[in-house]
Amino acid sequence: MTLHHFLGANIELPVGGFGRNPTYKSLKELESEGISLDGHMKNIIRSESIPVYETEEDAGGIDVFHLESWYEAVKDKFSTPFVYEVQGYLDTNRTSLHRKALKTLFQYMDEHLSEGDYMEIYSCWDGEEREAKDDRKDVVINLRTMHFGKHIKLKNIDELAQTFFLDDKQFVLIKK
Repeated sequence: MTLHHFLGANIELPVGGFGRNPTYKSLKELESEGISLDGHMKNIIRSESIPVYETEEDAGGIDVFHLESWYEAVKDKFSTPFVYEVQGYLDTNRTSLHRKALKTLFQYMDEHLSEGDYMEIYSCWDGEEREAKDDRKDVVINLRTMHFGKHIKLKNIDELAQTFFLDDKQFVLIKK
């Protein structure tokens, strides 16, 4: 099963990939570096350049998508008019790849939030969009003051990404 993450906003947000840091190489360059692709892969990859990630952290980031119709049921968890699906390694913070995805999500929200506005995040397992959220997991994060919940004051978004991750049936209110 897949843990899905949804993002609610009061404004339309840009969709696409964010936070990744690829370099682009040709098939010839990859082969000269000793990286070989089988014939099937060479037929699939027809572009002049291929994105390559030098480190695991370079591959970390998020993808923001318009909400697909089969996830419409999740909208009742949100008070915002716009709801998106967010994909990325957001359900743990164990590795640099995970922390980079979380950092990218918080930077994305910080960039698109106006002072006094908020966004909402809700996560649930695939097929459980209609199930009730777990109110015990609700949390508020203020990106302006860097408060996590009522009692934890963090230094910056990097520290937030090291402290926090998204969990099943969890609702997160992000303020600025």
